[in-house]
This record gives sequence, C-alpha cells and structure tokens, in this order.
Amino acid sequence: MKKTIYTGTYTGSGSEGIYRFHMKDGKLSAPELFCAVKNPKYVSLQNGILAACVDLPNGAGTALIDKKGKILDAMAYETRTSCFIAQTEDRVYTANYHEGTFTALEKKDGRLKLIRTVSLMDGGGCHQVLLWNNLILVPTLFMDRVAIYDHDLNAVDSIRFHEGTGPRHGVFSTDGAYLYLVSELSNQLFVIHCGDWKIDACISVLENEEKHVRGTAAIRINEAGNRLYVSTRGKDVLSVIELRDHIPTLLQVTSCGGRHPRDFILADGYLVCANRYSHDVVSFQLNKDGTIGKLVSKIEIAEAVSLVAE
Repeated sequence: MKKTIYTGTYTGSGSEGIYRFHMKDGKLSAPELFCAVKNPKYVSLQNGILAACVDLPNGAGTALIDKKGKILDAMAYETRTSCFIAQTEDRVYTANYHEGTFTALEKKDGRLKLIRTVSLMDGGGCHQVLLWNNLILVPTLFMDRVAIYDHDLNAVDSIRFHEGTGPRHGVFSTDGAYLYLVSELSNQLFVIHCGDWKIDACISVLENEEKHVRGTAAIRINEAGNRLYVSTRGKDVLSVIELRDHIPTLLQVTSCGGRHPRDFILADGYLVCANRYSHDVVSFQLNKDGTIGKLVSKIEIAEAVSLVAE
C-alpha cells in the first residue's frame, strides 16, 4: 500500500517549504516541493487540508493548503513562528514556544478567523496543544506544567511537574483514559490518568535510567495501544516502550539513522523519522514485537522537522 507523506521544514538551508513523498513497502520516493512557504515547522492534515505554522511577510501565523499545494488562506497573528499545530473540524490550534502562548482560530470553508491568543508566560515554551473531550491541554516546558483550558479558552486546571522536567509532547491511550507525556529536559515518560490528572507512573526513556541529558522530542502510539515510540535528539536515538495495563517498560533504545530526530510517524508497519541536522528522512521496519528493525530507505530533505501521512 502506498502512503503519501508530507514534511514541514526550516527554510534557508536548502529547503523551500513543505515537501511531499511516497512510501511503499518502506521504500521512500524522491521528495518533491509541495508548497513553497517560509519555515513551515509543523504540519497537520485533516480532510485533505494541510495546516502549517509559517512565516508570512507581515509576521508569523498559520496557512491552510489544499491538495494541490495551493494556499487557501494565511493569517499572521504573532511575531515568531509557532512550533506546533493541530486541527479539528472547525478549529486550528497553534502553540508558540518562544512567546509562551497558544492560539485558537476558527476554520470555515478554507478561511481562517482569529478567536484568541492565550498568553501563559513570555518565553514559557508552549510546545503542543492536546484535545481531550472538551478540554485543551498545553504542555509548557519552562513552566513545568501542562495548562488545561476549556473550549472557551478559560483556564480550569493544570498538571504540575518537578522543576527542570520540561513537559513537551503527549499522546492519549487508545481508550482515552490516560495521557502519555514525554519531558524534553528530564527525558522521562509520564503516565497520567485523565480527568483527575494524577501521575500514575514515570520512567526514563533512555538506557540505564539516564535523565537530564535534554532533547527528548516526539512521542507516538501504535494502533494496538501497547507500544510507545519516543525520539531524543541529544542522543540521536529512538526508544520503544511496552505498555501493559498502562504500566510502561522500556524495551529498546536504538539509533535514529541520522542526527537530531525532531519528529517521526508510524505507517503500515514502518517508522519514518525526520532527522533535522543530517538533512534526511529515514524509514525503519517494525518487528513483530514492535521493536525497531532494519533501516529500509533514506531520502534527503533539508532540515525536516515534522511529518504527517495520508
């Protein structure tokens, strides 16, 4: 089965925007420029529409892009580019690491309308927007907490961590009962019960329970809901974590096949990883036990930092 994959990049070191390539049986095709746009650091795909964090002539913000790579609408509402973007049927959310904010936009008929930008702390390191029921969760790295808001963007709760933890990215369990969250600064995985937001378990994502080497980045969960995958840039590794009744056990730590694994995705029995500093995207076969197997394919894309597949 052939998959189409899009990658966001930092432009200026050879990249011109968002690239598209295909994967079949783990083999990656030569990339093609899909949409020329400045610094599309993170991309999201829903119903055939790409949303991307971008730099624009009058500031930074969000662009909506159709299946042909045409920009449907673009809106600037911040001074520095956000680092994360997510879509629902009628909204787009972005998180801004530098400005310590997250933004909600209305999305309708290919057009964007600003709802509101919420400020947590200047330089706070807002890194993601997670949606659970009618709540919005925002991991904020330098505040060592996940801020929780309702649909109307009112602060309602928070999950707090020890100083120097640096919560970054999370995924929900397949039943929606737990949040699995990784920390950039302390290199840990937290198992958090949704609703009361109690931390039930915590392990290092590195070998020998190593912590505080910084650089842990992305986390993904497999369809079966029993394996987590995590990237750590400082070590240039990918980690595999087994889940049994939501209890995590580190199974494997292996090379990312390049340098600085900023993001990766799981698709058709393969793991596809974007390595920013080695300017490549690589695919690995996944073994039957969920561990990462042999490197199958590698293509060159300058400063690739996010991936999404359709």
